[in-house]
Amino acid sequence: MPANRPRRLTTRLIAATLLLVTLVTSGCAGGEVDPAEPASASSGAAFPATLTHAFGTTTIAAKPTRIVVVGLKEQDYFLALGEVPVAIRDWYGAMPNAVWPWAREQLGDAKPEVLARAELDYEQIAALRPDVIVGLSSGMTQQEYDLLTKIAPTVAQPEGDGSWAVTWQQMTRAAGQITGRNAEAEALVAELEQRIASVTETHPALKGASTVFASTYEGQYYLFSPETTASKVLLDLGLTMSPEVTTLTDNANQSATISRERFDLVDVDVAVWSEATTDPGVTSLLGDPLYTRLEVRAQHREVFLGTEANGALAFSSVLSLPYVLDKIVPALAAAVDGDPATDSEYSAK
Repeated sequence: MPANRPRRLTTRLIAATLLLVTLVTSGCAGGEVDPAEPASASSGAAFPATLTHAFGTTTIAAKPTRIVVVGLKEQDYFLALGEVPVAIRDWYGAMPNAVWPWAREQLGDAKPEVLARAELDYEQIAALRPDVIVGLSSGMTQQEYDLLTKIAPTVAQPEGDGSWAVTWQQMTRAAGQITGRNAEAEALVAELEQRIASVTETHPALKGASTVFASTYEGQYYLFSPETTASKVLLDLGLTMSPEVTTLTDNANQSATISRERFDLVDVDVAVWSEATTDPGVTSLLGDPLYTRLEVRAQHREVFLGTEANGALAFSSVLSLPYVLDKIVPALAAAVDGDPATDSEYSAK
């Protein structure tokens, strides 16, 4: 699914929101912020914490207890560290509490408020009385950042990484800084990096094999940049992407639409499609002679994901990547093994 940015506010609405936020944060609601929980020795030593991002730096004076997530997938990182946000921004998939299956155990019985994926509701966010607002994967603009900082200290995406290219390591470490759980965050990174390395050793056929990460979303055909978080995981497994795909997707959205006449771009060793074979777009794809004549189709070298598996790869978090390694990697290995007869849960013939 293409990661389109939320719609922007009109000038009139921005002006009204600025006035409202100023009133709220100057005393109408902000005076009732819950006191911070007693800090442990380790978390106390971690504050104040200063994080650098695309719009400068943000300093967090003390351990936050009310974390509002306006990014599209930060919840996984906070939950992995034992911190439950008071609000989570919905991305897609219509998941309960905007939390996917791999993170529900960490959520427990908590019911954070769900923020819409569309334009940010600043009044709603201010009413949550956040200690910190986190938008590492939000594609936040300067205008949005300026409005959010009137409510609470705000952490935006890293500078120079693009809206959708923040790595899972960066996200984990940022969540650790924000919560004062730096050591736990580093442990999560080290453990997962070791597991990825072990998986690549188990599946040596993936090394050097060509791939694309593609989608048939809303009747269009998309290719995603090797700089996106999901693509980076495929590359970490040893797969490669062509220079032409890199050039085509070098833009703000880090994706590109292609015509049917450019299906040659997906004629690779293993093509990863975000949708399941039951998706209408995939049904059309598999009936298109411009696609079915390709070797990638004739040799059944595709992996069709579907909602849950695609979500795991799209999130590419410390909680979802074990799902990717356990369930998607075997499908990738089956696709590149040179035997058209091999199949897997996420492959289709």
